[in-house]
Amino acid sequence: MSDIATQTTTPSNSSVVLEVRGLVKEYRKAGSPFKRADTFEAVSNVSLDVRQGEIVCLLGESGCGKTTLARMIMHLTRPTAGTITLNGCEMQGLNERRFRPLRQYIQMVYQNPFDCLDPSRRVGSLLEEPLKLWHPELSKEERTRRISGMLQECGLDESCLVKKPRQFSGGQLQRLSIARALLVDPKLLIADEIVSALDVPIQNQILDLLVRMKEEHGFSVLFITHDLSVARKVSDRVIVMHRGEVVGFGATDELLENPSDPYIRKLADSVFTFEGCPD
Repeated sequence: MSDIATQTTTPSNSSVVLEVRGLVKEYRKAGSPFKRADTFEAVSNVSLDVRQGEIVCLLGESGCGKTTLARMIMHLTRPTAGTITLNGCEMQGLNERRFRPLRQYIQMVYQNPFDCLDPSRRVGSLLEEPLKLWHPELSKEERTRRISGMLQECGLDESCLVKKPRQFSGGQLQRLSIARALLVDPKLLIADEIVSALDVPIQNQILDLLVRMKEEHGFSVLFITHDLSVARKVSDRVIVMHRGEVVGFGATDELLENPSDPYIRKLADSVFTFEGCPD
């Protein structure tokens, strides 16, 4: 296994950050004995890649396998078959001890910010924790400077450090979640329906923030959404999933303007749920 921390960065048009090949996740049907015929595939032979500095949207209806796929990439769910490679490091077979050093390079922001922000702790402690874990060489002053800079980039000020998550709006909490994830300089950020619970104007602000931060810091994004208009707004490429399978994968405009797959045509013809602001 190569060392991800020492990988040489190449131009974004050729550097693959995430490579998934033939990924399968089987579950046994409830109440069934351990027989192959009594299993179903939540994810079926999925292959994809995400290149450096791009946003790839994973698009599909609820229950199509998007979150299961993300959990396998995050090493939270073990795949039944297939490979997952992050910056040249094949990781699906690693135990938790061997995978742990790679966790800082793949971060996730969730639909509900309370999933990753402990409501009983102050924001300053929540933001300092990943720096203590992944960058123990930093002094207290260096951690403070890094946190202050990241807050400023995410449109927040230092007054939030003494507050607890319950004192913030949903949009502010998502900004904090993004800031916390980016403090450790990840190679890949997985954003799982991060704007679906927000009002439309706040959605637009969070999406603009994500795109700007991606451009400034050079990380890659796997953006999970059921909303076609969100995918159109932020993505360089789109992966469309249906019933656990990839039914389309390509440049956003090319894939969605003239789709050949009937399911993608259905998505493309659906009423938008998000109205983006003009550029």
